[in-house]
Amino acid sequence: MSKRRTIYKGFNKRRKNRIIKIYIIGASICLICGYGFMQFKNSKIFNSIKENVASIELKLPFFNSKKSDNNRLETFEYNDISKEIDEIKKENDEVNEDVKVATVKGWNVYTIQVASVEDKNEISEIEAVLSKEKVPFSTIEIDGVNKVQTYVSFDKESIRNYLESIRTLYPDAFLAEVKMPVLSLEYTSKYSYLETISEQLSSLIDNFELESKLWTNSKDNLNLKEYNTILTNRKTMVENIEKEVEQIDYEGADVFKSNLITYLNNVDRNIEEASKSANEQKYNISEGIFLNSLQGYLAFINSI
Repeated sequence: MSKRRTIYKGFNKRRKNRIIKIYIIGASICLICGYGFMQFKNSKIFNSIKENVASIELKLPFFNSKKSDNNRLETFEYNDISKEIDEIKKENDEVNEDVKVATVKGWNVYTIQVASVEDKNEISEIEAVLSKEKVPFSTIEIDGVNKVQTYVSFDKESIRNYLESIRTLYPDAFLAEVKMPVLSLEYTSKYSYLETISEQLSSLIDNFELESKLWTNSKDNLNLKEYNTILTNRKTMVENIEKEVEQIDYEGADVFKSNLITYLNNVDRNIEEASKSANEQKYNISEGIFLNSLQGYLAFINSI
């Protein structure tokens, strides 16, 4: 009899150990599962799924719920949501689509700065002196300060030749390099016209450089035919850019669109005035207008 009690006693002990082992294994599995879920929840995959589900919940009414007056049972009317799903897929495709970058090359010009002042009366006096001396000039405002500049060229040495004569009027005048930074435009295929705009702006810069060479090589005997051809081509470029800019239809580019249109309108007015002055042999005015167009490009870049 005592032997049987010993057998059962050992059996009960083994059963208690087995239960403890089950509890330990179960707790370990729970910990592993819990840790795995937390890692998954914090992962990009989970966030992506969560965002898509949230987007569907916010945008797509799967059904409408109504109560029947007779039996008070809720009835559900299914709505076709295929269009909404297609729209979400389209939005995701646009986000995931490769972003391209259109660039407008950077470029440098050289000018002689004669003054940097805030007083408008002082500016008027300086401009009056330069006009009397038939020196081309234009004034640009940067950070609230007006900078009066004379002559301009893509070639540094050609501008240096005027420095001593300008210093007889303004001893503090100095040669200034104006750096036009590279303009980068990010876009997807939906907005591919930005690539066209960047190419046309680069062509406009090339056109400016042609005029610069013309002033450098034939200042005293300007070739009016060549000059008017450059201006005519520029006018066509401006018109073509304006057509492309009108296609911009997304809110993020409103400032770019508005300021570029303002700049193009200024260039267009300058073309008319420069042509008129050159044909009247008022070359200093035409060259000053050219400087103004280049200053305007810098102001446009700084505004976006």
